[in-house]
Amino acid sequence: MLDDVSITIADSLSGESFSTAHSKGTISSYASSFDEANNISELPAPLREPLSAKYKHSFAYATFKERVPKILLDLIDSLQKQEDRIIEKYGSYAHFELRRIIWSLNILRTEVLENKPFKYFYDKTPDSLEWNSFIKHLTNRERNQWFSAQWLHAECYLYRRIWRAFQRSELLKDFDYFGQKKICSARNLVYLFRAVLKGVSKLKRSRKDFVTMLKLSLWANRCDLSITSDSPSDQIMQTLKQYNRHLLVDQSIEVYRLLTRDLHSSVTPAMVDIILDNAGFELFADLLLGVYLIDTRLAVRVRYHVKAIPYYVSDVTANDFNWMLNFLLNSEIPEFAHLGRKLRYFMKHDIFALYETCKFWTRPEGFRCMRQLAPCLYVQLSFSALAIFKGDLNYRKLLDDINWNSTTPFPDCLGGFLPTSLCALRCIKSDLYCGMPNCLVDLLMLDNPKWMCTGEKAVIQLAFKKRP
Repeated sequence: MLDDVSITIADSLSGESFSTAHSKGTISSYASSFDEANNISELPAPLREPLSAKYKHSFAYATFKERVPKILLDLIDSLQKQEDRIIEKYGSYAHFELRRIIWSLNILRTEVLENKPFKYFYDKTPDSLEWNSFIKHLTNRERNQWFSAQWLHAECYLYRRIWRAFQRSELLKDFDYFGQKKICSARNLVYLFRAVLKGVSKLKRSRKDFVTMLKLSLWANRCDLSITSDSPSDQIMQTLKQYNRHLLVDQSIEVYRLLTRDLHSSVTPAMVDIILDNAGFELFADLLLGVYLIDTRLAVRVRYHVKAIPYYVSDVTANDFNWMLNFLLNSEIPEFAHLGRKLRYFMKHDIFALYETCKFWTRPEGFRCMRQLAPCLYVQLSFSALAIFKGDLNYRKLLDDINWNSTTPFPDCLGGFLPTSLCALRCIKSDLYCGMPNCLVDLLMLDNPKWMCTGEKAVIQLAFKKRP
């Protein structure tokens, strides 16, 4: 009897092992055939060439093979869960429009997984012609597919396609499909907002305190909703110095010197532009940085730049910016309400400004094309003493997504883009970097080959503009 049981168990285990092995073999075979059919290379991405998902061991490949399909599934799931609330707000016909949007998103997900060519846009939005011209240019160069295009181009196209699915709807064209995630993220971090606000309340004009505020803004960039949603501890102000061991390049003192000693008369008194990245805690930290600059008279005006459409899941739009101001102003927490009233005063008297929404920030080109494609924006930035570019996407656009040698100086990688002095505050979340000390990247690779995709390491880099 025992022998019979043993045989049955052995057969069962044997069958399970065979099934698992067969399943793994099938997946491996599929991956191999996909790579072969789409000319995926096992070689590392070459230097001075754009990053692309055609290199199997790149973060771009992982993005379109794994992250993007998951982002689209999460979005579909979120829309289905919000359906009752959406119908309550927009009416019963929203049910049918929501079904069509979800259908479009499923098609988009299939196109990514099967590496289909990019489609033209036939909507009536003002930038459709520009996008179609750009896609035609990619088609002529055979770089119009998810795994052959430049990574930056393909990702920007992805979020434009998602937006188009909603633009075809009469009722939901202004609906922020990532909005609920961003609002929940902010509300869940009230304890952190309060701790940070208390920690910065007594900071004065000094090099030490300026560096503290700049680094607070930097490390807040760890929080996004598309790669890492981990939030800092509410002890961040007490432990900020401990983060220095993860700061690979630190030019914060040079930034302070720029605002205090090296200002040219043409940009005095100083105005600072902040090109925002993520909503939630990072936006809160960026508002506090602006308040500090004004209160300490390091700047007389701060302008904030946001995305024109819901973008990269957690990027700040005008609605997110205004939501944060109202959230603080209407809070029952006295410190928040006080800050909200201060921000309202700054906005009313043009000390803070939300810069006119510009489509350039969501175009696929790098910033070196700004002078040609958005000359007014370029000129406006040139009036500023300093432009602070937040986050990984802005950094990639500064470098035009080019795989530079890790030791190439930051200013040399900007392709001539320098309307004013530029400061990059970036937690590293992609395999793109420059301006590093010799051998540092090699040492980091030995410790963790995927170190550049975790958001754990960061840089503060400055490109100084000499004015005549």
